[in-house]
Amino acid sequence: MNIGILGAGSWGTALASVLLDNQHKVTLWHYRKTFPQNANQLLFTSSLDDLSDKDVILIALPSYSIKNILNSFKINSKTLIVNCSKGFDLETEKTLSSMIIKELNIKSDQLVVLSGPSHAEEVSNKIPTAVVAASSSIENAQIIQKEFSNNYFRIYTTDDLTGVEIGAACKNIISIAAGICIGLNYGDNTIAALISRGLQEIIRFAQKYNANEATFYGLSGLGDLTVTAFSKFSRNREFGINLGKGLSFENAKKEVKMTVEGISATKIIYKLSKKDKINMPIVNQVYSILFDNKNPKIAINELMKRKLIVEKNK
Repeated sequence: MNIGILGAGSWGTALASVLLDNQHKVTLWHYRKTFPQNANQLLFTSSLDDLSDKDVILIALPSYSIKNILNSFKINSKTLIVNCSKGFDLETEKTLSSMIIKELNIKSDQLVVLSGPSHAEEVSNKIPTAVVAASSSIENAQIIQKEFSNNYFRIYTTDDLTGVEIGAACKNIISIAAGICIGLNYGDNTIAALISRGLQEIIRFAQKYNANEATFYGLSGLGDLTVTAFSKFSRNREFGINLGKGLSFENAKKEVKMTVEGISATKIIYKLSKKDKINMPIVNQVYSILFDNKNPKIAINELMKRKLIVEKNK
């Protein structure tokens, strides 16, 4: 297949490596005019026109930049679009797929979302990884499954596009909370409790959007949540650790040196949860720490002192 990738960051580059190993022709788009030397068959471009005739186009960009880039992008009506970015559109407060479909003027079944526990650093080193391809068209999800899978990169399919996208965005908020706890020198007990209860918050939120609860016990739910809460590669976790150690919001973000998608996700999910009256105490406390300058230790203490309840999806 002839494949284009929007975004030459760590994730776009890692996926390019997978696709080259699968004998596809790959063109990687970068906004810069100069590109690194490479010994393989990877092609580079800074012109969107060079991607307009591809069979498949991957979007591997920071969520905040996608809309501006797609504004001037024209594609073939038969091209499959694979969104590999995670988060929500800040302007519309909707999932990225909704925004991408609108901006590219494509049919909803032309879009596939690729998500799951997949740090770029490990994929680049060919460490066994499993992710999920989600689409309203299971046939198109299966095309991506077949063409992208190999002996170290395995893909499952689902038609629960909404559930996969919500899990991908919300897990970053819980990852920030996990990092805060690590920065406060709390232990494994705390992180395990946070992941368990955080997962229930994500499910409660997703049910309002008619997502399938089973999705959140799979790769794009529990799998992605676990890896981003525990991994040294997680930017959201690192950002949270910095906050837990006492750094200010700006300094904590500056230390990471890369986009922290959980910041915008926290802002959007907090707002939507209040609007829809969804009980999300962990999200509420993360929001207060990030945007109201709340002391992290006080925030965690308030979570522990909440009214005692039965362990259920409440």
